[in-house]
Amino acid sequence: MKQLVASLIEQSITTLKQSGAFDTDLQANIQVENTRDKQHGDLASNVALTLAKAARRNPREIAQMICDHLPAATEVSKTEIAGPGFINFF
Repeated sequence: MKQLVASLIEQSITTLKQSGAFDTDLQANIQVENTRDKQHGDLASNVALTLAKAARRNPREIAQMICDHLPAATEVSKTEIAGPGFINFF
């Protein structure tokens, strides 16, 4: 499941690069981890936080952009943005 979510994030970032929202040379270090508290979803990623400086954008804005462009997957029922820019996957 972690690999699937990482792949979905990667596809979203690729779409954002192709649309011009992100520079094409922007490198994402995609990490997906289990959450400690299931109220925060099954998995979480800090990718928006790691991209913020290079993309020169607010991490929560980046997280929203990534969520808005995630490909549909039956394994993911919803996403939420938490704290400074974590993306939680349910």
